Amino acid sequence: MAGLSAALGAPNRDALDACIADLASVVPGAVAIVLAIDGRAWAKPGTLVHLARDGTRSGWISAGCLEGELQRALQATIASAKVCLLEIDNRDLSDVFGGNGAGCRGRQILWLLPLTTLPGLHAVLHAYRHGDAALTLHCTAAGGLRLGCGERSVQAQLPIEARPDDVAADACWQITWQPLPRVLVLGASPESAVLLPLLTQLGWRIDLHETRPAWTATHALAERVLPELPAVDDATPYRAALVMAHHFERDRAALAHLAARSALPRYIGLLGARTRADDLFATLPAEVRSRLAPVLETPAGMPLGGHGAAAIALSLAARLQSLPDTASH
Repeated sequence: MAGLSAALGAPNRDALDACIADLASVVPGAVAIVLAIDGRAWAKPGTLVHLARDGTRSGWISAGCLEGELQRALQATIASAKVCLLEIDNRDLSDVFGGNGAGCRGRQILWLLPLTTLPGLHAVLHAYRHGDAALTLHCTAAGGLRLGCGERSVQAQLPIEARPDDVAADACWQITWQPLPRVLVLGASPESAVLLPLLTQLGWRIDLHETRPAWTATHALAERVLPELPAVDDATPYRAALVMAHHFERDRAALAHLAARSALPRYIGLLGARTRADDLFATLPAEVRSRLAPVLETPAGMPLGGHGAAAIALSLAARLQSLPDTASH
C-alpha cells in the first residue's frame, strides 16, 4: 500500500470547509486523510474527515461502524500534536462477529494531521477551495509532507507518533484532488429548492443568474449570484450549465449566450418538454444550434422515474454526477 498515486474527484466539501474554518480558530483540531485501501472499503483514497477540538466532525470513512475508532485516534492526534499513520484493518472475517461488525473485509491507511503543526496550510486550502487548480498531497511514512495548489504550497517534516508495523519507513503516497466542479445555472424554477442544496452537498460550486423578484429566495442556495450573464470571454471553467428559467425568452437568451462563449461547458441541460425545445431552436440561428448540438441535452436529466419538481431535481443531479471527474469523497 506504499508508493501509491491517485487522481481523484473533489474531496468532501463539508470536511474541506470545516478544515478551512477551523484553521482560522485559536486552537484547531485535526484532519484524517485516507491514503490507501486494500480489499473492500466504504471510503476511497483522498477521503477527508475533520474533527474539531470540541468533538464536532465532518466526513466519514464508513457507514458508521469505523467512526468510533477514528474519532479516538483523531482525539489522540490533537492531544499529541504529532502526525499518526493509522491502520484500520477488518479483513478478517472474525471481525464481523467479534469486532466492530463492519463486514467490509477491507483495510485502510490514514494520515492523521493535527492542524496546528502546519503553518501555511490555510492559504493552500483556501486557494483550492476558491480556485480552479488541483490540490496535490505528497506524504511519507517518516512524516514528510508537501501540499500544493497552483502557486501556493506548504512543505514540512513533521514529528510522527505511530506507524503500522507492515508499513515501511520509506513508504510514500501521492494524492491529487481535482478542482471542485462548477455549474452555471441560468434561471430558477420549482426544481431549484431541491436541486441547488443537493448539488452543494455533492460538492458542486453553483453560479446562479436569476433576476426575477419571484425567485430571489433561490439566491441563498447558490455560492455566487450573478447579476448579469457572464461575459462571453469569461474563462470560468464550468463543467455544466443548466437552462431552467422555464421562460421562453429567457431560456432562448441563455442558449444564445452559451453558444457565444469561447469555452462551452461539457454539458448543457435544457429543462422542459422536447416540443418546447424544438420551438426554441426554431427561433435560434443555425450557427447557434450547431455550436450547442454536441453538448446540449433536452429534456435534461436521467430518466429515474417519478413526477414533479423533486423527481426532476434528482434526475438533474444524477445526470451531473454522471459526468467525468465529478466524484465526491
